[in-house]
Amino acid sequence: MDALVGFTGPPSETLLRSMIATLMHRGKAPGEVFLQSNHASLARLQLSDDHAVGLRLDRRGLIDGDVTLLVCGFLTRDGTESPGGSVALSGLIAEYRARGVAALARLQGAAIVAIADETAGALHVARIGAGVRTVFYGRYTDPSAATSRWLVASEPKAITSAPAFQAAIRPAAIAQYLAFSFVPGSGTMLQDVFELPAGHAVTLSADGSSNLTNLFPFEDGEWDGRGDGDDHSHWVAESRRVIADAVARRLPVGEPVGIFLSGGLDSSIVAAEVARQHNHRVLTYAIHFGKHYPNELQFARSVADRLGTEHHEVMVNPRQFAPRLRQMIWHLDDPIGDPITQPNFELARRVSQDVRYVFNGEGGDPLFGGPKNLPMMMQHWYGVPREPGFREKAYLASYRRAYEEWSRVLHPRIRDQIDPERDLESILAPFFQQTSVRSFLNKLMAINIRLKGAHLILPKVERMLAASGLTPLAPLFDEELIRLSFQMPPRMKLRSGDEKWVLKRAYEDDLPREVIERPKSGMRVPVHFWFRGEMRRLAKKTLASRHVREAELFDPDRIRQLLRYDIEEGAGRYGMRLWMLMTFELWRRVVVDRDRTGVSGGR
Repeated sequence: MDALVGFTGPPSETLLRSMIATLMHRGKAPGEVFLQSNHASLARLQLSDDHAVGLRLDRRGLIDGDVTLLVCGFLTRDGTESPGGSVALSGLIAEYRARGVAALARLQGAAIVAIADETAGALHVARIGAGVRTVFYGRYTDPSAATSRWLVASEPKAITSAPAFQAAIRPAAIAQYLAFSFVPGSGTMLQDVFELPAGHAVTLSADGSSNLTNLFPFEDGEWDGRGDGDDHSHWVAESRRVIADAVARRLPVGEPVGIFLSGGLDSSIVAAEVARQHNHRVLTYAIHFGKHYPNELQFARSVADRLGTEHHEVMVNPRQFAPRLRQMIWHLDDPIGDPITQPNFELARRVSQDVRYVFNGEGGDPLFGGPKNLPMMMQHWYGVPREPGFREKAYLASYRRAYEEWSRVLHPRIRDQIDPERDLESILAPFFQQTSVRSFLNKLMAINIRLKGAHLILPKVERMLAASGLTPLAPLFDEELIRLSFQMPPRMKLRSGDEKWVLKRAYEDDLPREVIERPKSGMRVPVHFWFRGEMRRLAKKTLASRHVREAELFDPDRIRQLLRYDIEEGAGRYGMRLWMLMTFELWRRVVVDRDRTGVSGGR
């Protein structure tokens, strides 16, 4: 998978090489495209032969007078290019000169676009569409040039690796991590490092200012209640057409592909389309945690048998991955709030032996009303409004992470700096208060797409696969499919408590009935049991009192209670909380303290 690095200000080969060196793990056949001007330096690392993918560009970088353009990933023009068609960079520059950053709103695909405008003294960086490709930016004081710069990179480690960069934890981010299991929005765990929101462009100016532009306001196309909202045959046919097109635009040319197949509805739909359209080998992969733990292997097998794929089952257990936890955290650049990330990392290592491109079913829940929306919908229909912010509080509680006890977990030094209304609830308030989205279900889906999808699911998938030189393909996060989801009546997605109703109707003839009809259970990682067995020693060692006291981030007494499992209230969640706390502490050592023990590829 390719990667982007760059910065504003005068050229510096030392800085550029320092940033590039941290991203060489993303592929096996390095090549580089350098574009430099007096105002900005950009580099694209071509780390694999990605021309096999149907979405392609005629070139990847171009300098035209005072404008420099570089593209990382795969692009098509919205509505004007056929699948597999090319996008001319010279045309993009001409559109930019005429319309400014707004010209990038017409693009779709899995890409980052960077435009350095020397006349305007600005560097524009865009994260196209749903944000399948991620990009970060940060403010940096360059000791060698005695100047401040903006740094830009596909992964935060390329920013924090800059000479003399001081990585400092942002206190509010710790509370956000405990509540969400990730840091939502443009903030990250670190001060002065930001994640570009999906479907946005950021303008980074020489004076140190930055400005965001929304390029993908998909909410504006919401169904307005007019027309025949009960014509389900139309929406079923449209859903199938758009999903088929999304898969077609991502199919590699002339080589096998892999599919992460959980046996759930979303990955099974993607597998059905890939198997139907692709004329090369299709390999499917399912994970499990051993015979002692529940799994969904029978559903994945049933789908694979129905579609005729080459199916593989991969077992993951702590004895395998515990020695690689620090390595994975280095790749992720974040604590592993969602424990399914680690099994996916292990699965990617196995899949990379067979293929270079891997489809997944991510996106079905955010776009089509997955079951996690039901508790919030029930409260919306039957609940009684209470104090201000009750919806925000209820949503945070529905994550079932550590929202209710963040104040007990945090060290007083950190806790005293946290305002829950400012640092937690205010992240969600704009979604619930926006008047442009009328349906409450669509408000929830907008949260899931713009926050969970863009800042947890897609970054996790991208970096876990990039660590093994794989390119992820997520057709259910396609821009046209997101628009279609908002254009259809909400009852096509959630109907009498039946989630993803339109998807089930669209593919009920293609998949086994048990896959269509069974309720979603999700991939349950048995952390609760692991911390009573295989991972107990690692947790106690990592969260030893001396480490907790030295860091002054968490309350030592509360951590000791968690490690003894002395929690009567919510006892079933202690495994998740221990996982989040343990991986946070490992992240702190690897990223903030720069302790790279057990990390290969680190600096």
